[in-house]
Amino acid sequence: MSGTRRYRSTLREEQAAATRARIVEVAAEQFVPWATELPFERVAEAVPVSVRTVYRHFPTQRDLLRAVGEYFEQNSGWHTDEVTSENIGAKTRQMFAYLGARVDGQAWGAHHADTGMDEMRRRRRAAIERSIGPLTEDLDPELARGVMAVFAGLTRLPFLQGMHDHWGLDGEQAGRAVEWAMNALLRDLRRGGSHEQLGTESGDGSAGHPAGARAGAGGPDDE
Repeated sequence: MSGTRRYRSTLREEQAAATRARIVEVAAEQFVPWATELPFERVAEAVPVSVRTVYRHFPTQRDLLRAVGEYFEQNSGWHTDEVTSENIGAKTRQMFAYLGARVDGQAWGAHHADTGMDEMRRRRRAAIERSIGPLTEDLDPELARGVMAVFAGLTRLPFLQGMHDHWGLDGEQAGRAVEWAMNALLRDLRRGGSHEQLGTESGDGSAGHPAGARAGAGGPDDE
């Protein structure tokens, strides 16, 4: 009898795990990230399971969205623990292609649902600080944070949405452009980009010219 009980218990656990995985898959593929909300009733109908079953696995929308965030990371190829300065561009391109393919034929929400995505954003920020941070050590702290913020912004869904809505780019096209931009920034950082090399001078056309040797500009004694 004990063997039968263990078998039944294992079977119930497997069924529960399969149901949970199906709920996450449906929520991810049909509602997030382009939905403005994540209605449990519609998720339950699409699975299909009862609304009570959805709540049994995910007591709050935040819980479900956190699981959806993990689903996206696993399926888009943007695994935060694998991101390095060598592959961040390629991984972002892969992620945009994956997400963009799921937008085709569906309307983007005015604001994608991100309640509960804070953990995914935290992991993404940590990955960028770990992979890009060492390349910014020669910059002043404010500029270093700004450079890492640029990389973070280039990986975010609203950026992909803007490229889609305002420039007519699909996920693969947007990802290709972002990969190019990231690699260009990384090349500059690896060359030891300073304030001047990263273009923070005043806009007087003096970038790249030695001091006192600019066209039309004399030394301090020429005034």
